[in-house]
Amino acid sequence: MNLFSLSDLKALQEEHANDPAYDIARKHTRNQLVWLHERIYAEMRARRWDIYFRPEWSLTLAQVTAEHPSVAALRLRYTKSEYVARLMQKNFGGVVTYDTLAWLAVGIDARGVFVEWCIPAGAKLDAENFVAKLAQGSPEKKTIRQVLAELGGEGVLTLRAVHEEILRVRCARLVDLNVLNNTLAKYVSGVHEWNLAMHLAVTDARLQTSSAPDELLYRLAQLYGLHQFAVWSPRNDFLKHAKTQFTSGTPPQ
Repeated sequence: MNLFSLSDLKALQEEHANDPAYDIARKHTRNQLVWLHERIYAEMRARRWDIYFRPEWSLTLAQVTAEHPSVAALRLRYTKSEYVARLMQKNFGGVVTYDTLAWLAVGIDARGVFVEWCIPAGAKLDAENFVAKLAQGSPEKKTIRQVLAELGGEGVLTLRAVHEEILRVRCARLVDLNVLNNTLAKYVSGVHEWNLAMHLAVTDARLQTSSAPDELLYRLAQLYGLHQFAVWSPRNDFLKHAKTQFTSGTPPQ
């Protein structure tokens, strides 16, 4: 039996995503993500990954509410520590929330199961750190091209502005320096969401309940390399002379 089933996708389809009648079905699917977290998070900590689970934020809501009128995807998200978030706030000003940080996630939508690395539009600091690092020269671009090559043909990068898709390109094409440069030229930090995802069908044999945690953790590990390469941290600081300001949100609790 697989961790998720085709019936899990129905509640996330466009015609049902804003229907409260499907809240119970989405809650069941969300519970499967809770089960998955319980099996992979200890291994993340054992490997000393610098990403963390936040109970109040990491699991997205399954219920339709006035604040969240549509639930088209469910995610189990991991991001940087509260200490680093507060250090960012101290060094660069403004207010930093978990929603203004890059994240790694496992999730499910109407297409199937996905693993993703996302720099949301609000994560301007992480985005500018990423762009500034790549601007250092060819060694940095060579490194990211090598990591992208390891993703094979399954990874897809999408740039979005609000609900508009700006660009969609397979990671296998980003290994080409010209394609990478053209993509980066279209990416505007603080405006575009950078989302790199790998999708798997819920019926994929690799997602059987017994093997799904290892399979999804393996894919998270592939994206973790990109996350560590790009996002701001005291050890990965390419914004030493930047004057970036955050002006919205509330501090992580």
